[in-house]
Amino acid sequence: MKRFRFLLPCFIFLHACNGGQDEQASGAETSTIPEVPAIGYTVLNAYPHDTAAFTQGLEIHDGKLYESTGLVGRSSLRLTDLQTGRVSLQKRIDSPYFAEGITIRNDTLYQLTWQNREVFLYNVKDFSLIKKISWSADGWGITHDSSSLYISDGSDKIYVVRPGDLKLERVISVYDNSGPVNNLNELEFVRGQIFANRWQYDHIVRIDPVTGQVTGRIDLKDLLIRNSKADLSYLKVPGSMGELNGAVLNGIAWDEAGDRMLVTGKLWPHIFEIRLQP
Repeated sequence: MKRFRFLLPCFIFLHACNGGQDEQASGAETSTIPEVPAIGYTVLNAYPHDTAAFTQGLEIHDGKLYESTGLVGRSSLRLTDLQTGRVSLQKRIDSPYFAEGITIRNDTLYQLTWQNREVFLYNVKDFSLIKKISWSADGWGITHDSSSLYISDGSDKIYVVRPGDLKLERVISVYDNSGPVNNLNELEFVRGQIFANRWQYDHIVRIDPVTGQVTGRIDLKDLLIRNSKADLSYLKVPGSMGELNGAVLNGIAWDEAGDRMLVTGKLWPHIFEIRLQP
């Protein structure tokens, strides 16, 4: 469902050309950049997931699982029990909004919207709206570190912004040995590195947040098929949501306390718990 992207306004374009110059320069000589190494993983568990959830964002906070789902008229924000898949708290996001990625910082939940150019800020305890903030581009994925938020727009750029008002601090240009890496979608900070789901690709890339270089790749091709006993034929029914919108890999949540990652996809029947190899 992501077929178009708005052009960034001039101030971001100029920043990307000037303030992000160091990141771009570091990716200029791709011939000297080594091939991206594979990151191994082990599938530990498969948990139930709502097959009507068009997953856009996934987050673990204080041991609880939060999910943002998309599509106009079907978008939502959810608190879900991982073991059972039961939704204990839900906020519906009315039309014309298409909800996207989420992150939680200091008990404030940030939820992007796709082409609506707005970011919602909620109280994480009850999903009460704190405020809305205008954003200058498509909203795809979002994560944070101890001081900043990181937002993707489907290009090879990640925008580092100030929490609370989204003031732009710098731009990261993401690249590997083949050049710029685009379609950056759902984001998650893991052990000081950014992990990004690439929309319509079956892998997750690990990104150095300082240089923008891709330093690892998790190959999740056929993850659902290989690890599910569920009847997946509903995803291929002609004219169905899965067939029209793409039941693709989308959703990363990092549980630091459990040293585990949760991954899922749009309309998938499972959330998979995986452990990354060192």
